[in-house]
Amino acid sequence: MANLSIISDGAVLIHNGVIEKVGTSRQVENYAQARNAREIDAAGCVVLPAFVDPDVAFAAPVVVAPSEMPSPPETAESDIRRMSRRRLAGSANALATDLGRYGVLSVGAHTLFSPDLKTTLKALRLNKLVNSRPIRIRSVFAPPWAAGDASGKHFERRKQVWMPAIVRNELASLLEIPVSDTSVDDAHALARAGAENGFNVRLRVAGVSTRPIVELACAAGAISLIGIILENSTTSRALADIGCVHVALASQLLAGKYASARHSVDDGMPIALGSGYRNDEAASLNPQFMLYAACQTLGLSAAEAIVAATYNAACSLRCSHVTGSLELGKSADICVMDVDDYHELARRAGHHDTGLVMRAGKVIYRRPDLTFD
Repeated sequence: MANLSIISDGAVLIHNGVIEKVGTSRQVENYAQARNAREIDAAGCVVLPAFVDPDVAFAAPVVVAPSEMPSPPETAESDIRRMSRRRLAGSANALATDLGRYGVLSVGAHTLFSPDLKTTLKALRLNKLVNSRPIRIRSVFAPPWAAGDASGKHFERRKQVWMPAIVRNELASLLEIPVSDTSVDDAHALARAGAENGFNVRLRVAGVSTRPIVELACAAGAISLIGIILENSTTSRALADIGCVHVALASQLLAGKYASARHSVDDGMPIALGSGYRNDEAASLNPQFMLYAACQTLGLSAAEAIVAATYNAACSLRCSHVTGSLELGKSADICVMDVDDYHELARRAGHHDTGLVMRAGKVIYRRPDLTFD
């Protein structure tokens, strides 16, 4: 996690939105196709792959003032059902714009455990609408779930109707399963149903990831696990062996729910950072805050935190073949940060040092210069 493959005085050659060459400035300038290329000067700055956030909700209720709250208060799900597509799209586009300004160009978009298929499809279609505007979205289907559901009447409907409908319409490829000590058996059943329908599985753990939960993750081939960081070497290595990425949420880091992840990292456990952002609760979209929180709370180095917010986060969404690092053949999703040392990014908590953001080789954000009249 600590290997950033830093290139001093580096350069990136982009062609048709794809990275074609990475190396020192001299190496890239001598490349034949670089001779007529348009140059963007990033001298004195840090150039990074764009950030990836594995856990964001676009289809969430618009926040209203307490005086405007309906009586009785509506739940998030019922509010989404009542909101028009235009209003939802406006809220989602605004959130996508904010993410882009911070240099977050790929996200795992969550359906918030919507209570019925109609609401779930509404959320997933919204994600599809917002996709590439300019955010790359990996939709996460999170069906409502509780202990005992695997033997209930709704399970077969979720398996036979919900999942095929979502796959058939190419609305999501990730299935998120909430799990606790009391619901492991039910989660096994849901994971099998998801696998039969072609979903990749990730787990969201309530409480601590105990041995039965880790065994579930291994049996299901979970690609990621959101929850408390493990300190047990055996379980950390077991998850690392199946390529499972442990996602730490900034919202939970703020609440002091995580202990140091140092042992897990040393045991080979890949850590990713996510915001856990919902627009109806306190949260931060700023990756620099997440870098700071990861270093202070999890015991990561600045280099490890950057990898956790880029490449590992992309791995947790199964999109690392497209983004998450500056490698040949990948999409030119790039951030130019207005600092001269990457260590500063993890030290400057809450700062917005993103000077330029490029999505597939196209500049989508450039911070305006400060002028004095």
